[in-house]
Amino acid sequence: MRAWLPDARGHRRLFSALSIDALGTGLFLPFSILYFTATTDLTLGRVGLALSIAALVRIPATPGAGMFCDRFGARNTVVVSNLTQAVGFFNYLLVDSFGQLLIAAVVVQLGNSAFWVAYPALVHDVAEGKRQESWFALITSLRHAGLGAGALGASLAVSIGGSTGYTAIVAVNALSFAVAAILTRLDTSGGTRPVPADTTPEHDAPSAHAPSAHAPTSGWASTLRDRPFLGFVVLNFGLALLSLAFGLGVPVFLVDTVHLPPWIPGTVLAVNAVLGAVGATPVGAAITGRGRSGGLIASQAIVGCAFMAVLCCAYVPSAFGVCLALAAVVLVTLGELVQSLIVSPIVNDCATAASRGRYNSLSQMAFSIGDVVTPALMTTLLAHGPAAAWIPMAALALVNMLGIALLTNHLPAMRRRVNQPGPTEADGCG
Repeated sequence: MRAWLPDARGHRRLFSALSIDALGTGLFLPFSILYFTATTDLTLGRVGLALSIAALVRIPATPGAGMFCDRFGARNTVVVSNLTQAVGFFNYLLVDSFGQLLIAAVVVQLGNSAFWVAYPALVHDVAEGKRQESWFALITSLRHAGLGAGALGASLAVSIGGSTGYTAIVAVNALSFAVAAILTRLDTSGGTRPVPADTTPEHDAPSAHAPSAHAPTSGWASTLRDRPFLGFVVLNFGLALLSLAFGLGVPVFLVDTVHLPPWIPGTVLAVNAVLGAVGATPVGAAITGRGRSGGLIASQAIVGCAFMAVLCCAYVPSAFGVCLALAAVVLVTLGELVQSLIVSPIVNDCATAASRGRYNSLSQMAFSIGDVVTPALMTTLLAHGPAAAWIPMAALALVNMLGIALLTNHLPAMRRRVNQPGPTEADGCG
């Protein structure tokens, strides 16, 4: 296991920044709606409307973040994203009207979009394009630990401090983003300098990571002509939809439909956080040397089984339902870990240094659109009963498996093995 982990020396500031970022997010996430209803006169409906409108902004903002990343570099984009979110959360402390909430939430979403576009590219730069999965596994463990610790701290703050606790949560979250920006800027590892749009670095030669042997290395026109990669973006939407559907739909289903004890949703989220923290590196070690496409297919098979376990909760006694719910969260966490460790390296390997921001922005669009679509989709499906909600999700997992198998023939980056030590002629998307 230790030999599998990457050499993280010289990157402590960056790892600390990502952990602190996750800690702050974990503090605020469980109370992202309750904060405003507890500290302002806004109704639940008005708060939800403002946050939903702000979430829509992520869709056009994500491609813009990709261009910014390619122009100014991944590290600079992460720094700007953290500072932008710090400003947004500090303004949350001043919210007392719908308009103020909307503006602050839009600022937060702009920063969030930029972070998730630049973060995979920054990891690629730090890893120098090698053994990316092991780097993502290590950072995933740190981020899950930060999210879990933040969620626990938030619960303690609210239970002890009441409305003052809510305010403290937001203030600490804002401060965490500012500290993360400083640490990311001070880190001495790679990924600071952007690559000119008209150049192709030696390590991004066409035989290594270029989209194709004949395509230009930058510009939206060449990116959008990369049809195999666009197919992967569509596939990524299917992957994202299943992840979001589980997190949004299962807690409500288990309490409102199956009538399991009210502590179940919190337990499910806690198990997910703990498994994510302790399981990323063992999972990464287990899949090392295996084909990326095979790993993705396995991840969807596991997630499909998780949804069938959730469906069975509705037809068994409560004691068995609790066991099935816990089994489902273990399965879905395992599947998501495999998926998350493989998807970003595929995207990075499909791009050149001059286009990695745009490629990652297209990949992140799947989650941006999913964030908007999934709440309405899941509430509609759940209204029609357990089978109507979870059989389509299991079926989508099968469709994803088929899509992965078909794309592998056209997307050489998917044919690489996990943590393959160096580039080969099969790399890329061409």
